[in-house]
Order: sequence, then C-alpha cells, then structure tokens
Amino acid sequence: MNFPDNAVMQAIYWLLNTPGVGAVIVLLVGGGATVFFAGLLRWIQLGSKAPELETYSYPTPALLHSHEK
Repeated sequence: MNFPDNAVMQAIYWLLNTPGVGAVIVLLVGGGATVFFAGLLRWIQLGSKAPELETYSYPTPALLHSHEK
C-alpha cells in the first residue's frame, strides 16, 4: 500500500499511531457510541411506558364507523 506523501496525512498517521493518543481517541469514540446507544434504548423504554392514551392525528375508518347508529 502506498502511503500519501502529504504532510497533513503523515501528521494524522503519526498522531493516531501514538499509543496514548490513539487509545484516548478509541476510548472517546467507543465511549460516545456506547453512551449514545444506551440513551437511545432508555428513550425507547421510557416511551413504551408512556402514561397517556394513544391518540390519532387523523380519523381512521374504525373511529368513523364506531359512532354510527
């Protein structure tokens, strides 16, 4: 594999391949993803336990026919 001869790419390569800095970046990305998905699951769980009744934003055929005599 040919590595680009660009100074910016070489600086990024050097920064990411530094063991301490690379580990911090991996921990931040991995930790951020874990916190995000845990929050997403908690949001879904709280939404499933919502105390309000289900409402419809538009009349459905079942609702329209239930009031006929």
